[in-house]
Amino acid sequence: MRIAEFSVRRHVLAFMLSAVLVLFGIVAFNRIGIDRYPNIDQPVISVSTALDGATPEVMDSSVTQVIESAVNSVPGIDYIESTSRAGRSTVRINFKLDKNVDVAFNEVQVKVNQAQRRLPDDADAPVVSKTDANASPIIWLGLTGDRTPKQLYDYANTVIKKQLETLDGVGEIMVRGRGERVIRVDLDPVRLAGFGLTPTDVSDAIKREHRQAPGGTLKQGDREYQINLNLEYGTVDALQDLVVGFKGQTAVRLADVAQVVDGESEVRSITRFNGEPGINIGVVRVSGSNMVSVADNVLAKVRDSVLPALPPGMTLSVASNDSTFVLEMVAALEDHLLEGTLLAALVVWLFLRNLRSTLIVSLAIPVSLLGAVALMYFLGYTFNTITLLALLLLIGVVVDDAIVVIENIWRLREEGETDPMQAAIDGSQQVVFAVIAATLSLVAIFAPVVFLSGLIGRLFNSFAVVVASGVLVSLFVSVTLTPMLASRWLKTMPKHGPLYRRMESGFIALENGYRRLLAWTLAHRLWVMGAALVCVAA
Repeated sequence: MRIAEFSVRRHVLAFMLSAVLVLFGIVAFNRIGIDRYPNIDQPVISVSTALDGATPEVMDSSVTQVIESAVNSVPGIDYIESTSRAGRSTVRINFKLDKNVDVAFNEVQVKVNQAQRRLPDDADAPVVSKTDANASPIIWLGLTGDRTPKQLYDYANTVIKKQLETLDGVGEIMVRGRGERVIRVDLDPVRLAGFGLTPTDVSDAIKREHRQAPGGTLKQGDREYQINLNLEYGTVDALQDLVVGFKGQTAVRLADVAQVVDGESEVRSITRFNGEPGINIGVVRVSGSNMVSVADNVLAKVRDSVLPALPPGMTLSVASNDSTFVLEMVAALEDHLLEGTLLAALVVWLFLRNLRSTLIVSLAIPVSLLGAVALMYFLGYTFNTITLLALLLLIGVVVDDAIVVIENIWRLREEGETDPMQAAIDGSQQVVFAVIAATLSLVAIFAPVVFLSGLIGRLFNSFAVVVASGVLVSLFVSVTLTPMLASRWLKTMPKHGPLYRRMESGFIALENGYRRLLAWTLAHRLWVMGAALVCVAA
């Protein structure tokens, strides 16, 4: 039994098949993610290392080159970028698009740990992160209140940062606006010279005395305990008593040659929020993560956990949110989808001039679009600029097959076929191969895009899949749902109203003009072929 005849005879089954597509599409529509573009972010791992006081040349030779040589053997690397500046080295490892960022992170971490013993002893431990070192925050939060800038900074850095940095998709929390809390040692050059000491002597003494060191092991029965010696000074007063050298038999203490201050590092930026001094908190997402999803998670955490725990007098507000622009853009495209569907239905009605035929044809639009949306969900796609443009394109394409089928069924009914079921079966079967050929030709146009490689391939892969899947669903609808509805709902009218007659006279004039044009082209074949060749050559 042919599919059109099967659908007409088993109308409940034909309806349920389309209903399943619609149901899956509605569920997928409510669950699918939203982003600005498809996931085309190149997997990036950044390695940052600090070495206080080192010049850019020292950072490059002693740190950057060591890190580069260590991570260069990690598989899947596309290229490596590095920056060396005073006191800091940043190595940016860009992987190929098909590299899993979590796997890349683990592999880079192993290589960096192996290379750490070759770094200068004074260098901080390298920090490996999944974020692009050049990435910008997607959300900025502003913390203000009746506290000193130092107190605001400490709360943001020790409380809010720890609550947000554990969220899924968050790669880094940036706290800006004031310097970090530091114990600053301001040396007095005159007194240093008087005691015969240099800044290096003071620095070496602090590193030697203010530290933690392993203290061996302690065995008790069958248990063994690791002992750690905490030799760090806990207060400013204690640090001032640190012996930094000797003059003769007299010990020179830190307080004799310097002033020890519990303060801030050098302030390089000041933040004001709504005119009040404050602290900026920036959220940087992991490379490849969904911007809107990460932003929603952050805002939910702020609303449910951070704001209720704020001390009295403090205020935390959203200064900027890049995901808002994405949501507005997607909402505008969704409005265009609805408007395009209504306009397509109006155009179909203008040419078919029958409300029932128009509704039957127009049903192919939501069924086909929702079928494509369901496939998008299962393939992990998101609503973004590319996929929504594909859905917009589908609006004008998916009705083609249904129009061909319904027009042929209508023609048979007007020619005297009294049995609506037989007219639906015969009308569908007469054009089924033409409909299949037209659909497959469209699929053949877009399918090769799936095999494109690189950034362009990743960008337009979802576009091709959405268009091809929507066209195939429209083919299914045109040979199942359309003939089934036509057999039970399509009715011919023996008499037509004045509007129909006026429109029909216009279409008859258009048809007569086309007949004359066709007759002329057949009589002047060489001219037509020559004009076509000129157009192709141009």
